[in-house]
Amino acid sequence: MGRLRSIWYFVSRNKYGIAVALFVSVMLFFDNHNLINRYHRKHEINGLRKEIEKYKAMYERDTRFLLQMDADPDVLTEIARERYFMKYADEDVFVISED
Repeated sequence: MGRLRSIWYFVSRNKYGIAVALFVSVMLFFDNHNLINRYHRKHEINGLRKEIEKYKAMYERDTRFLLQMDADPDVLTEIARERYFMKYADEDVFVISED
């Protein structure tokens, strides 16, 4: 009986501290928005932000390239000849591969 009284005495004297400790432990570890989930979501958000920056840079580069193609017909000819191996009627194209 003495042991139960000492436990009851401890709980009655520290009931607010115990309640706060239980609340904090539930919020930190057992809630849907706990620290572990928050860390994973923050890591995922940072990765998605980096991906957004990469796609913005690609978009700006491609936009500049398209504007350059519209402004200068020589660029369009250069692309057709280098990427698609197109040629004029009176010339030969030799493709050298480095394998």
